[in-house]
Amino acid sequence: MIPFNKYLKLTAVALIGLTLCAQGARTPQHIDIKQLSKTVEDVVVPLPNEIFGALNKLGAVNWKEHVRSDKGTNFTERPRIALLSRCKRRMRRR
Repeated sequence: MIPFNKYLKLTAVALIGLTLCAQGARTPQHIDIKQLSKTVEDVVVPLPNEIFGALNKLGAVNWKEHVRSDKGTNFTERPRIALLSRCKRRMRRR
């Protein structure tokens, strides 16, 4: 068990630290984007058809191997329906 004096010292140190952090973190009035940004040259960005062409070279994917069809033992039907309806709502928002 930690004595009361150690709690008091720890609390005092924490309060002093928080006070110093609060005073040191000033928000700027204006942020100059040009100062933060850099121009990058010689960057190659592939076209979408090049990306999909490279993915097609990998071959066909056997999705049945990766997707489970069994429901599982600890999953009842109501939570499954709730999750599916939530996913559908999220997909509609996009």
